[in-house]
Amino acid sequence: MPMKIIKNRIEEIREHVNSGMREAALKLIYGLFTQELQEVCGFKHSRKHDELATRAGSDPGSVFLSGQKISVKKPRAKLAGKEVELESYGALQSFDLLCDKVMAHMLSGVSTRNYDGLLDEVAGSTGLKKSSVSKAFKKGSQEQLDKINSRDLSKHHWVSVMIDAVHIGDYAVVVALGVNDKGKKHILGLKQGATEDWQVVRDLFRNLVDRGFKVQHSLLFVIDGAKALRKAINKYFGKDQAIQRCSLHKQRNIMQYLDRKHHMEFKRRWKKLHGHKSYDDALKDHKTLVRWLGELNYEARASLEEANMETLTVIKLQVSALLRKTFLSTNPIESIFDKVRNTSKRVKNWNSGMNQVARWSATALLAAEDKFRTVKGYKDIPVLINQLKTFNLQEQLVAA
Repeated sequence: MPMKIIKNRIEEIREHVNSGMREAALKLIYGLFTQELQEVCGFKHSRKHDELATRAGSDPGSVFLSGQKISVKKPRAKLAGKEVELESYGALQSFDLLCDKVMAHMLSGVSTRNYDGLLDEVAGSTGLKKSSVSKAFKKGSQEQLDKINSRDLSKHHWVSVMIDAVHIGDYAVVVALGVNDKGKKHILGLKQGATEDWQVVRDLFRNLVDRGFKVQHSLLFVIDGAKALRKAINKYFGKDQAIQRCSLHKQRNIMQYLDRKHHMEFKRRWKKLHGHKSYDDALKDHKTLVRWLGELNYEARASLEEANMETLTVIKLQVSALLRKTFLSTNPIESIFDKVRNTSKRVKNWNSGMNQVARWSATALLAAEDKFRTVKGYKDIPVLINQLKTFNLQEQLVAA
């Protein structure tokens, strides 16, 4: 690869990293401002006591980031007609939140020991309380969680919803990823629970519906097969939805029952099965695979039959080969979970009562969403939409 291209790529990566850290630093700055305003003025719209100041708008201000002055909105507060100087603003005028030490903490993921080190660094250098800095971090991540779970979903024509869970510590974060008619992916919402159970999924779906998620025809739901997911889909979106079971989840489940010496042959048959263009051809290979597994292991065959041929739904819908790569599994959502795991892998103790897992997950997921690409084969989505519109009718004709 030419050196010029390599250098350009390196510069591009550096700019992405620096841009992300500037954004994180600004969120921390405004979090500190908000935290101090609440301390001196109380919460917005609450009754004011004599000892509390009142909010007085904002003025243009500036802080240092990476050795440069950055414009910010400086909040104002007044008490008995006199201006109240915010300690946080004064402290940040003489401290660079993106100095080398703080940047090192940010690049390392800001988790466990790194998180404490970052708090020590910022608090010690600015003279602010460590608890105030910590509250600012919490507020910033809570805003990310609220942003995901409050966005208006009514403006999109949704085609598919992928649902999966990321397990962090002793908790599960159930995430819904939507694909619209333009092939754009969006994080629809997330909920934290002890497990991927009915109540967590129900609350997630209820939240989507409350925010205007519309079902204009059958949707293509891509799921891992959890019974709680199916139950919630039936309740909130009807029993006539197209269900695609994640082929990778089911492949792993079946292979758990097979001797290692059969893994290669099973993978070959599985790949051939899901590569068929014709649904009739796929059904023939499916029956052959059921018989073959039955000769090797009863549980393996039962696992395949349990899926009720729903790993073949995208073939039945005549989804194009390129588009099929997106909807055959929950890979698009699995891949972004890696960012959540990388951000949180060193954390040993999670505080479920503070929504900590969900807040960290939301922050990582939104960062990943900024880099989402249009799904491959998006030009074939109109064909998929037409197939979904007639999906219910086709099912009724088969049943008759």
